[in-house]
Amino acid sequence: MNTPDPTSDSVIPGHPPVLRTLIRREFWEHRALWMAPLAVAALLLIGAIIGKVNFDSPLAALPEQRRALFGVFMALAAVPQYITLGIVMLVYAGDCLYTERKDRSILFWKSMPVSNTLTVISKLLVVMAIVPLGVYFVSAITTLLMSGIHVVRAWQNHTGDVFWDAGTWLRIQWVSLVAIVAAVLWFAPITALLLLVSAWARRSVWLWVFLPPVILIMMERIALGSSHVWDILWYRLGGVFTHSGVSYPAFDSAAGQHPTLNLLFANIDPLPVFGNVDLWLGLCVAALLIVATIRIRQYRDDT
Repeated sequence: MNTPDPTSDSVIPGHPPVLRTLIRREFWEHRALWMAPLAVAALLLIGAIIGKVNFDSPLAALPEQRRALFGVFMALAAVPQYITLGIVMLVYAGDCLYTERKDRSILFWKSMPVSNTLTVISKLLVVMAIVPLGVYFVSAITTLLMSGIHVVRAWQNHTGDVFWDAGTWLRIQWVSLVAIVAAVLWFAPITALLLLVSAWARRSVWLWVFLPPVILIMMERIALGSSHVWDILWYRLGGVFTHSGVSYPAFDSAAGQHPTLNLLFANIDPLPVFGNVDLWLGLCVAALLIVATIRIRQYRDDT
């Protein structure tokens, strides 16, 4: 007769899978994961209601220019959500494993038939998949509602300024989705490092996150006069943008076209990031850091 694995998802008949419960736990204990994006969405919708966006400006006299201005508006409307996503992911990754030791809830969860591997994986899924995709869908719905509010207001005010382009909106959503996936994978080593520090540090997590790089940068600068550590860190923080294939067209004074209105006709393509070897090397480093995080959590409970 086979003995059930105490770390498997089906160890408790009639109950939800363990992994699903662990993921729900993260949203119960870290409410900012879902409250912050929804709050930003509410503020954007309020701004759309009380504000005024006009796609019939002098810079957008032609239909293609109005289409481009519409696309720029849709893209910029999503920026606050993605800034919020970055902040939420940073805070959560550096706090989630430390908090459970600080409030001693780790003792309760270790008394349950839940493995350390499954616990860390649940947190990794939350920060690298569930929350980014959730924010993406919230952002897509928010921009759709904002454009709908603009159309309704134009009809009510009889301004005739009713413009909505489904192709442009869909393209913005596609580029945003690919960019989010690329960014999540590119920043995976940083996310894994934050989880590692969160599982290891007994106190002052953020001091351990920021102080070692600062010391290394200063020591290298003083001793060697170089800046290799800074260059590597800066490349990992911003390299996803340099490899995204984004180019900005020059201002054409003869045609009277503003470069912003041509933004959608530039080469915006995050797909080249997936062909960069540094992304895959970073994922290998992230995998090693996650393994180390699991091992550390196995022995670190602050008892």
